[in-house]
Amino acid sequence: MVLDSLTVLFALAPVSLMVGVFLFVVWNRDRSEPGLWLWAVSLFVRAPAFVLLSLRGAISDLLSIALANALMLVGVGLAIIATRALGRRSTSPWLAFAPVALWGLICATPALYGNDENRVVALTLIQACCSGVIAYEFLRCKVGSRALCLTLSCLIASMTTVQLVRVGLILVADEPYLLDGSNASLAATIYLQLLAVFLGGLISMALFCGARLRALQQIADEDSLTGAFNREAFRDRAEASLAMARQTRDDAVLLAIDLDRFKALNDLHGHAEGDRILMEFGRRLKALMPAGAVLGRIGGDEFAVFLRGEAARHAASLAARICGVMLRGSGGDPAVLPILVTASAGLAQAVDGETLETLMQRADMALYDAKRKGRDQVSLAAGAAGPGLLWPRAVPASSGLPVPPAVQAPRPVAG
Repeated sequence: MVLDSLTVLFALAPVSLMVGVFLFVVWNRDRSEPGLWLWAVSLFVRAPAFVLLSLRGAISDLLSIALANALMLVGVGLAIIATRALGRRSTSPWLAFAPVALWGLICATPALYGNDENRVVALTLIQACCSGVIAYEFLRCKVGSRALCLTLSCLIASMTTVQLVRVGLILVADEPYLLDGSNASLAATIYLQLLAVFLGGLISMALFCGARLRALQQIADEDSLTGAFNREAFRDRAEASLAMARQTRDDAVLLAIDLDRFKALNDLHGHAEGDRILMEFGRRLKALMPAGAVLGRIGGDEFAVFLRGEAARHAASLAARICGVMLRGSGGDPAVLPILVTASAGLAQAVDGETLETLMQRADMALYDAKRKGRDQVSLAAGAAGPGLLWPRAVPASSGLPVPPAVQAPRPVAG
């Protein structure tokens, strides 16, 4: 049995309400994704429009044509804003009323509204433009699964294509343009809309869940005070990078970094000032990191940096810059850094078959050696040294070491 267009239109109303309620319930759990509730509202607005459209002929044209299409276009405008919100793009709320404003112009123009063919063509073109915008926004969306975004984009783009084909058939082939069972292109548009409403809601929820999971993962992996990876996340990423270095036979280096006399600073100036120093140190460390570096806060005032490849070959110079990073960049402003802060670092180069655990132990021993020799310096652990690691075992931060090109213009990395 083939359902006619009016029956499918009527069925769209409860489907829209169910999907809208589902999206609203998901959004209401933490209210962190505005795109979800906007999608829900757009479906709530379109539900009565579907009912009014399905009653064409049984109620007045004012309700089944003018009001029904006005509600439909308000819902479509809200869907555009919702899609942009899901893609993290801001939009003026007035955009929601742009489609219905065009419909108002059509209703106010007797030559368009008074002629069934002209009215249907103008209305279908507005709907095609709106669905095309929504398809484009989902195509650009980078929230959640890329495959889900492409699926919904293709589905809505196909609806746009059918709408444009319908306009062409009306103008060229004299296809019936009213709501009846003989209108093949209109029936196809309605069937696609039914599918888009259902899948659109589910995919919107999937996009939200994917974005939420990534946000939770970032919270779980990131040290909230400094923005560096926490200990567990650092170990996971450093292990993966070390395994990659073994496969590609790249150099790999671990830096163990510690602020000098930080406990005394904490005791003298208070924990609030200590936290501010750690935040500033973390910010400056991230600014020094070359591409691909893994920066982590191991605990307290202890940090670690894992480097491989070209960055590893210039690790000693980078370590010297790290030790003096708190001495530079304050511009002499005591409000920025009122306390003299230095750091020490231990550097260990990975040898064949070495685990991350033993590499960290050797870097820690080198760090203790730098502390024992007077702090504010880099100490190299015993072991093989590559061409970029031929440095003396103790490197003062103030020694004026040359900075290799690889770290002259470092790029900050997340974490």
